[in-house]
Parts: sequence; structure tokens; C-alpha cells
Amino acid sequence: MSSLPRIVLFGDGPWAARSLELLAGRGYPVAGVVERVRPSDTSTSDAARALGVPVLRPARASAGEFIAELAALGPELGLSISYNQILRRPVLDVPRLGVLNFHAGMLPRYRGRNVINWAIINGEEEIGITAHQVDEGIDTGAIILQRALPIGWTDTYGDVLRRVVDAFPALVADAVELVASGRAVPVPQDESAATYFGGREEGDEWLDWSATSRELHNKIRAIAHPGPGARTLLGDRPVTIWRAYYDPAWPSYVATPGQVVGHGDDGAAIVKTGDSTIRVEEVQLEGEESGAPRWRIGTRLGVHPTTALLSMKAALAGIERALGAATVTGGEQYGAG
Repeated sequence: MSSLPRIVLFGDGPWAARSLELLAGRGYPVAGVVERVRPSDTSTSDAARALGVPVLRPARASAGEFIAELAALGPELGLSISYNQILRRPVLDVPRLGVLNFHAGMLPRYRGRNVINWAIINGEEEIGITAHQVDEGIDTGAIILQRALPIGWTDTYGDVLRRVVDAFPALVADAVELVASGRAVPVPQDESAATYFGGREEGDEWLDWSATSRELHNKIRAIAHPGPGARTLLGDRPVTIWRAYYDPAWPSYVATPGQVVGHGDDGAAIVKTGDSTIRVEEVQLEGEESGAPRWRIGTRLGVHPTTALLSMKAALAGIERALGAATVTGGEQYGAG
């Protein structure tokens, strides 16, 4: 076991914690764990402390004092699992075997952030998990190992996330074994096939009912628990939509997007979209428990783009009238002086 490389893990969350535990169980010596400044939970540090492994939490992973601390640990291989700082060349040069990153995306497609959400939003039928070398780019290094996991038509973000978290430790351990044994064959990424996705932000969760039913079906399930949930307006009250369903066999026709056009015996609401309908099954008003919507037929959700545009034009006309009155009043006062 002494020939196995000493590992330093840059990581966060259950996938990092479980990978750490599996590696330690296989006899890999762990030199240290580097956490985010504000970890998402305590799982990684808990696992490290249970193993007697030191935990570092640098404000800047590129700072000279941290590089010295890292070098003092004597790592031979670095692993990055959901770490949120870019590892620059001074860090990459410390372990003699370099640094591997483990990414929940089928590289070179789905580089970047929040790629599980984006894959569901794009209607993908599988999600990749990838082990690759870390270079100067973002998710651009040569691939060491890659696997695919299925995404079902009704799978939510939580479903896919659990599948990825469960599969990550084996990917990590197998990739480390390839590198440690000298059997790794890095495969450069095909830049012509690369796609990049930015992080999702507050406000991205709002629904546009003029979108297609397929787009709305995918977006709602893509940001369901543990995500923020998709949002719309019921009158002037925000409402979160946690679960909805669309069958591509349903008829396509033109009507008012966002209007309730039917309901189920279970209280679900059939809502018109840009091309068909979608069955809204679980919602939550602020301050209330979640449940079936039980909305009446004819109820309108959100603000239709045409209505919003007309309201904006009316508001601008009011401002113009007010400015015009102020100009006339001001001129009269000036002339009278």
C-alpha cells in the first residue's frame, strides 16, 4: 500500500465525502482535504476528521501562503470534486501526478456550472460523469474516464442528482487507480463539440407560459427539489410549481398561454402553453404547504408578454404626460418672472 500516491482532495458535499471514504477504504493515504470557504454542508469535513485528515479552508487557493501549506502536506495527486475555486498553475504543479477534476457533465459538452440542471432543461436522455486532467482552462483538460447515466422523461433534478452522487465515488476510485498504476490514457477533448453553461441565478426560475410544453416540462423538473422550484404568479402572489407533467401526444393548438383550461379529479390544473398544455400537479404559495393547485378554469397565471408590453406602454405614456405638464408649468413660471 505504501506505493499508492498520497492524495489531497479539494471538495465539497456528499460526493466528495463518499469518494474520500472509498479511497481511504482502498488504502490510499490522504494527505489533506481542502474545503470551500463556505461549504454547502459538513459532510466532507466530517469524513476528513473521522479519518484523522487535516482540513484546510483557504480564502484564495492561489495565495502563496496556501501553496506553502499544500506543499508541506506532500501530496502526489490532487482531486477536485465540486470545489468552487479555479486551481491555477502554482497549485497544479505541487502534486507530481497533477490534479484530476470530476465533473457531472459529458465533456466536452456541458462544461461550466449547474450542468445537471442544464442537461434536464435541454431534454437530455443521459448525463455524463467525467474524470479529466486539470489544465489552465475550465473543464478543458484531457479525459481519463467517462461514464453515462440515464435521465428519464419524468426524472427531476433531485432524482438525477442522487444518481450522480451515488455513481461518483466509483468513478473517482477507478480514475485514481488508472493514474496510480500508470495505465491512464488521457484523451484530448474535441473543441469543436464543446459547449459551456454559466451558473443559474435568482430570477432564472420564472416561467414563460408562451414557451412550449416540452420546454416548461423540462424546466420545472430541472429545478425541482433541492432546487429553488419554478415560479409563476397567481394574481400578485408568487407561486412555486414543484411538479408538472406533459405528454407529447397531447394536442397542439393556439389559445391563451398561462390560462387554466381544465383540471383533474386530484386537483391538478391543465394550463395552456405556447403550443399545447401541461398538467400542473404540485404547487406552493409563499407561507403555505405544498399541494394540488385546485385552480378554477379560466384562472390566468403570470403576466402574458402582450399584457406586460401594453402596461409598459401605458406607464411610459403617463410619464411622458407628466413630463410634458411639468415643462409647460416651468415655462410659464419662467416667463412670468
